Amino acid sequence: MNAGFVLRRTLSAACLTAMAATAQAQQPAAASQVEPEAIAALNKMGAYLRSLKAFQVEAATTDEDVLENGMKIQYSGTSNVLVRMPDKLRAEVSDDRRQRQYLYDGKTVTLYAERPNYYATLPAPDTIAKLDDKLDEKYNTNIPLADLFRWGAPGWSANDITLATDLGPAVVAGKTCQLYAFRQDGIDWQIWIQKGDYPLPCKLAITTTTDEARPQHTAVYSWNLAPSYNEAAFTFTPPAGAGKVVFPETKSTAQAN
Repeated sequence: MNAGFVLRRTLSAACLTAMAATAQAQQPAAASQVEPEAIAALNKMGAYLRSLKAFQVEAATTDEDVLENGMKIQYSGTSNVLVRMPDKLRAEVSDDRRQRQYLYDGKTVTLYAERPNYYATLPAPDTIAKLDDKLDEKYNTNIPLADLFRWGAPGWSANDITLATDLGPAVVAGKTCQLYAFRQDGIDWQIWIQKGDYPLPCKLAITTTTDEARPQHTAVYSWNLAPSYNEAAFTFTPPAGAGKVVFPETKSTAQAN
């Protein structure tokens, strides 16, 4: 073998090794992928949401289902939620597949399915956050727009966020926002936060990364921070002919009981 070729090959290998080592050294460490400014913006938004005593928010939503053949199907809908913190909620959800009402008065929660005209009522804990925990743990469901009640709440933490970055300014429905991207186990998500004195979420997009089809949920929010309401808004009166059914518990909870 030609000695010059061997030398060139050896030098090339050495150069490639050095280049690889340099590139690896230049890659940011996992911790550096979490920008403190992005986490601070998320915490500021959460603190502001928790400061609100009453609000009404309407969300235009899009959800994707993945069929067995891998095809993704989109469903559009709206969620209209009226809240008086910490223990009153009325939500109306309508999409291509269902219409639902959720009414919570601090003592009971009722879920009403308008099209089949059935409802179910449960004893409820004394806060919206505890209610959502109960529905999630025992019945494998959540209150509409549940994320809005978790950011900044007791027990919420950004510690499981492995990537956080500020992607710059953006506009949502005419409002000037700042766009942030986050990564957690199983999901990538983006949030558009309104700039100024009212750091409200204007849009949320969540991508499920555990499914190779990467289905997405999006919500675009419209806020009313001074809603008009009375106590009757949070109580349920069964419509004529409505049938009462039982909330179905998850299998694991039912077996434990």
